[in-house]
Amino acid sequence: MQDKKNLHKFWEKVLHKYRFVVMTDDSFEEKFSVKLSRLNVFAFGGFLVFFCFFTAILLITNTSLTEYVPGKANSEVQQELIALTIKSDSLLSILESQDIYLQNIRNIITGNELAAPKVIEHSINTENDLSFEKSIEDSFLRINVKSEDKGTIQINNNTNNEVLMFFPPIVGLITDGFNAEKKHFGIDLVAKENTRISAVLEGTVVIGHWAFESGYIIGIQHKNDYFSLYKHNSILLKSVGDFVNVGDPIAIIGNSGELSSGPHLHFELWRKGGPVNPEDYILF
Repeated sequence: MQDKKNLHKFWEKVLHKYRFVVMTDDSFEEKFSVKLSRLNVFAFGGFLVFFCFFTAILLITNTSLTEYVPGKANSEVQQELIALTIKSDSLLSILESQDIYLQNIRNIITGNELAAPKVIEHSINTENDLSFEKSIEDSFLRINVKSEDKGTIQINNNTNNEVLMFFPPIVGLITDGFNAEKKHFGIDLVAKENTRISAVLEGTVVIGHWAFESGYIIGIQHKNDYFSLYKHNSILLKSVGDFVNVGDPIAIIGNSGELSSGPHLHFELWRKGGPVNPEDYILF
């Protein structure tokens, strides 16, 4: 009974009405009045606190005020951090590629085995799965290639005697040589089916598409104004904008295009906008 009395008194106090009156100081004229209870005051106060808190959160999350929150970086700093991260990753990739390139030059000069370059895997959708597993014939072919690689370092007297290493695109049989008078600005090489075509120098892929006459084409811009072009491929392993190292696989030999009469590679080498004989630069 005592608890019920106390509870009843409590609710009487909470619900007890009070009048809030606003009067003038000199004449005590009543200007405004309103009936209030403690429950009304508490409810209004709670609503006011919640409204102020919710408004503050909206202002901080949707305006520039978020930059003044401790530990929160502004948008410009975040963009700079992202750009620096991308640049650092690119620089690390370039440094690794240059280290492998210089190591392969030393290995070729000393006769050691070449270091395998890092190749980005691409998904190739063909009717027949390609197999690049080592075989006895492939092992003998590698020995022949290594012996020929020792003679693929050419000295270009037109570029301050800079030493350039030209890597054979494929090891095959030359069926048609360079002939500028007949507008045959390259050489035709025949090799076994599914042979991988390699980049003759490091550079950037600037052409990678299909043409009616030449089939799948890929072109690489190299340093010292060299440009290499590979035609009649069955598959392109690189895309425009990709950076390739010397010896990287870039395509698969094929028979694509109207002008192709069988699986082969038509290879062209250009220098300062003019075609040159690839046999003067590369030992096939």
